[in-house]
Amino acid sequence: MKKPEIHIRPANKEDLERIWNLWKVVVDQKIYFPYDDSFSREHIENSWINLKNNCFVAESEKEIIGAYILKPNQPGYGNHIANASYMVNSQKRGMGLGHKLCAHSIDAAKELGYYAMQFNLVVSTNKPAIKVWLANGFEIIGTIPDGFRHFEKGYVDAHIFYRKL
Repeated sequence: MKKPEIHIRPANKEDLERIWNLWKVVVDQKIYFPYDDSFSREHIENSWINLKNNCFVAESEKEIIGAYILKPNQPGYGNHIANASYMVNSQKRGMGLGHKLCAHSIDAAKELGYYAMQFNLVVSTNKPAIKVWLANGFEIIGTIPDGFRHFEKGYVDAHIFYRKL
């Protein structure tokens, strides 16, 4: 059986509702992102799901199965380092989508003139993501002991990843 084709493209206004729905499912799992129920949709739309960020979607058979944003990690004198955040539909994991999104974001960050990329909080129990980031040239530059309160496992470490472009 042929694998469905995956196309990564910039998000548009019509995608925002579908990105929100993907976001909600993944965040509600309480094991990948630090956002809890205190973060309103308005807050998330202001910080993550908007077209002011460089927001991209992975689409397969007209379904959004993944997304990522790319933005400055810090303002002002820290804006030469990109920060990215990724999300994959739970039903579509294991297809290599995380790797494709990461590789795409590296190319996009280079095109946008960033010097490097940094991920500020990668949960240590998210082994598939860690494997992808390492395979794409990132390194762990620090570990925050008990930096994430995992829904099932309690306090677990969180890693900071970095890659020069």
